[in-house]
Amino acid sequence: MNLLYLAQSGLSAAQGALNVVGNNLTNAVTPDYSRQNIMLGEAGGKSTNYGFFGYGVRVEDVQRAYDGFISNQVRGATTTFSALQSRYQQASQIDDMLGDSTNNISTSLDNLFKAMESVSKDPVDPAARQGVLGQFNAIANQFRTNSKTLNGLEKSTNTQIKQTVNDINSYTRQLAALNAQIEKVHGQTGGMPADLLDRRDQLMGKLSEQIGIKVSENSATGHVNVSLENGMSLVSGSKSYQLQANVSSANPNKTVVSYIDASGNALRLDEDKTTGKLGGLFKFRNIDLVDARNRLDQMALQMANTFNEVNAAGYTHSGDAGGDIFSVSKPQAIANTGNTGDAELEVTRDKIPDVRAENYIVTYTSSGWEVKTSDGRKIQPTVGSNGELAFEGITITPKGNANAGDSFTLNPASGAAESIKVAITDGDQIAASSSPDSDEQSNNENILAMIAIKDAKVVGDMTLTGAYASLVSSVGSSVSAQKGDLTTAEKVYEQWSLQQQSVSGVDINEEYVNLQMFSQYYQANAQVLQTAVSIFDTILSIR
Repeated sequence: MNLLYLAQSGLSAAQGALNVVGNNLTNAVTPDYSRQNIMLGEAGGKSTNYGFFGYGVRVEDVQRAYDGFISNQVRGATTTFSALQSRYQQASQIDDMLGDSTNNISTSLDNLFKAMESVSKDPVDPAARQGVLGQFNAIANQFRTNSKTLNGLEKSTNTQIKQTVNDINSYTRQLAALNAQIEKVHGQTGGMPADLLDRRDQLMGKLSEQIGIKVSENSATGHVNVSLENGMSLVSGSKSYQLQANVSSANPNKTVVSYIDASGNALRLDEDKTTGKLGGLFKFRNIDLVDARNRLDQMALQMANTFNEVNAAGYTHSGDAGGDIFSVSKPQAIANTGNTGDAELEVTRDKIPDVRAENYIVTYTSSGWEVKTSDGRKIQPTVGSNGELAFEGITITPKGNANAGDSFTLNPASGAAESIKVAITDGDQIAASSSPDSDEQSNNENILAMIAIKDAKVVGDMTLTGAYASLVSSVGSSVSAQKGDLTTAEKVYEQWSLQQQSVSGVDINEEYVNLQMFSQYYQANAQVLQTAVSIFDTILSIR
């Protein structure tokens, strides 16, 4: 009878092995599927005077091919790659905007100065004057268009930040639910549900794309705890913690993200230390976008001021003093929504050449107003008799009553590119002459002074075209460096993914060999069973 039991155990083991191999083959192209291996062992036996006789084979386990260390390295590489990719995708759009060789600010400036040269040759020619007016409108429109593109990128980035937060929250909720399911299955059977573990790892991979995480795994139970890189818990057992995206209290155009702790308190994430896609979006918005916008606003502001000053020094075709050619909006101080007082800040530009395109934070304290830049540089303003604060080309005049802790943010150059417009409506308002005498119709001295702006150091120690070239070069260099880093990160990710695939992936050729082997194994045990039955029948036939 022992031979019969041996055959039955062999057939059962062979069938189990074929099931495992068949499952591997059918899931060979299933994303994130981990190969399974059947573990066979001796079923024991009996020692006799004639020797040891085995009881056959048994299935000890079906193990999931998995390496926690490699999986963790893949998640880390995914986080780095995703951060660089999200930043590069946004920043490259600025590069594309500035890289248009036929329609850019530099080209518009060249066309403007060429049109002015026509007026200098014949200051009376109305067509030449209208040509200059047209070019003034063209350059203003170019600034507004570029500013509109940057504003669109800011809105797009805020939208992506919100979506990323929603994705993170969705993944953490699903992971917490999976923890509960895995724990339940393990408690009931003592085994590990391979399909739920695959789903768990897939979710952690997706989560690591969105933000950097740390994973603590209990390999015996399949239970995982997930936290942010700073230690804040995202998943603990069957409980998940959420992130929240809200409009910044300091800037209504900025979306900020907070961690909601177990008590419901919102803790602002440190954007500089956040990684993954969310971190890449933060870096683009806080570095690339801010730098491009500040440079563009500074160019628009200084260009407008320089042309206005030169035009004001001359006289129009009719002998009137020249007025402003361009107009730009006044800078605005944005009150923090948490302010408890009713104070407002009026900002004026007194010395535009000294104005910086920089963010300032103005806070009211028990000892008065305090001014700092966004990077922490402390400003010592000159305080006037009426409490006005003068520094770096601007004057801030507080109005109303402020309470301690009330704060405002402002950028003196902000909105210059977005709001720049041509203030004159007729070519005759161009002050080409240096004389108020309308009879001196051929006087072109002031238009020559205006043409000289082309070579003047208008933006710091750079000309207008030089400042634009610097902007293009800065963005181009940054995007090029980001692309290089992205390529390197992609290769690292691919290397770790290949290692993971070598451990957990299905090799169809290998599984086909296993299929043939276990098929023969099944047939051999079937032959043992047939032999056992034949022997049994022979015994029964003895009279």
